[in-house]
Amino acid sequence: MKFYTTIFIGIFLLLSSVASGQHVTTIKAAAIEMGNALAQKNSKKFIDYQHPVMIELAGGEDQLRTISDSALKVFEQLGGRVSKINYGNPSEVVSHKKVLQSVIPQTLTLTSFIADIEIATSLIAISEDGGKNWRFIDTNLFSVKEIKSVMPELSPALVIPKSTPPKITIKQ
Repeated sequence: MKFYTTIFIGIFLLLSSVASGQHVTTIKAAAIEMGNALAQKNSKKFIDYQHPVMIELAGGEDQLRTISDSALKVFEQLGGRVSKINYGNPSEVVSHKKVLQSVIPQTLTLTSFIADIEIATSLIAISEDGGKNWRFIDTNLFSVKEIKSVMPELSPALVIPKSTPPKITIKQ
């Protein structure tokens, strides 16, 4: 009997590891798609990856689209563009109140004729459908305190690094 229990536990751990690995791959793929939408100035697709609670906090989808489109246009008028977006590996996926959650590091590099700006931030990845689809919350746009006040389903087990100031390299 002990042999079968050991086998069962081993299979369970293996399947849990595979499922967790699938979530990591899905989270990273969704983040890359979102980043590509931003770089390609596809605000509709970019906003589709934003968590609905955060869209509401920003004043609604139309308001968020207006803000993001305007910011990109002003930046472009100054000769700027999104030159690179990198994603690290997501943290362990936790399930809290039937919501899968993880944190993924993001580094966004903006280039202009005046300066290069590197913004390192953390995205909170949220899935409410068992990991099929992921939406994101940028902790650089909203404070962790703001996020937790409107999202009681956010797990206290998530480790969300503090935001760091952008690195600005002035061009000579």
